[in-house]
Amino acid sequence: MLSFSWGAFLVYVGALMFMVLGGLWGLYQSHHPAFLAPVLMGLFFFYLCWEAVVGREDDLSPPGRQR
Repeated sequence: MLSFSWGAFLVYVGALMFMVLGGLWGLYQSHHPAFLAPVLMGLFFFYLCWEAVVGREDDLSPPGRQR
């Protein structure tokens, strides 16, 4: 069984920050809309990470326990 690792989580969030900030820097320097792709991808993956870590515990209840 896999368990949660704060080290892996921080590395993942750091990589997402590099991707988003790099895209913003490239967008600022080149004024080309192609640099929106890494920004949007980074924000989407951060949202997925947020849902996995902070998501509500009620969503994971087994189907037999619902009333």
